[in-house]
Amino acid sequence: MVTDLHGQVFIETSSPVNPRDAFGSVIVYGSDGLAKSIPYSRIKGSPFWSDEWYSAILLDKKDSSFGRFSVKMNLATHEVHFRDKNGKEMVPGSDVVRKIIIYDNADSTGILTVFNKNISILKLLTKQKDCYVQELNQGDVKLMKITRREVKTADSLFGTEKRYYFADQQEYFLQIGERTERVRKLNKDELLSFFPRASAYEAWIKEKGLRFNKESDCVTFISHYNATNKKDE
Repeated sequence: MVTDLHGQVFIETSSPVNPRDAFGSVIVYGSDGLAKSIPYSRIKGSPFWSDEWYSAILLDKKDSSFGRFSVKMNLATHEVHFRDKNGKEMVPGSDVVRKIIIYDNADSTGILTVFNKNISILKLLTKQKDCYVQELNQGDVKLMKITRREVKTADSLFGTEKRYYFADQQEYFLQIGERTERVRKLNKDELLSFFPRASAYEAWIKEKGLRFNKESDCVTFISHYNATNKKDE
């Protein structure tokens, strides 16, 4: 049995796609090695990249489109949640959707961000083998990030029960044409070391007040670099 998603291909509902309850939970392993399902309502913070639903195109490993849906990205489980034609929240299996192109809700044609599992070279650079990598910008040079939103525990004030909260573990990469490099730390020396003739941008960097210790600074520079180094058509 399949659900019609008005795309080039279909997502099967027999096993790869599962309904997701409205509240959700995540599996946490304690010091005793035992697994426990903790509802999101007990965990401080959100498992989602954004709690807002966004319009997105879902693609398989061959870049064939399943169609366009309302989605949320779960960074705790690295799953994409989507609403089917009846508005029911569903979660496909980990190998079904390999790429998610998320659009700006204020501009249905503007790409807000991309989550991608099809960048095979990353498997050589990270231990996170089954995670989506987020493309923070588009163009010949891309800053990419893997975010693993982990559940941490702490004792309550009086030690009567455990407190749970989300904390991010992040890794950054640069995709430069066909080459992918690990970015060890977001700072000026590290990032500019990947760009030839970076010194030519010093005046522009100073004018914009970029310090490169924030993603937004890095994306601003890379977007400018891409715009000023467009390849001939």
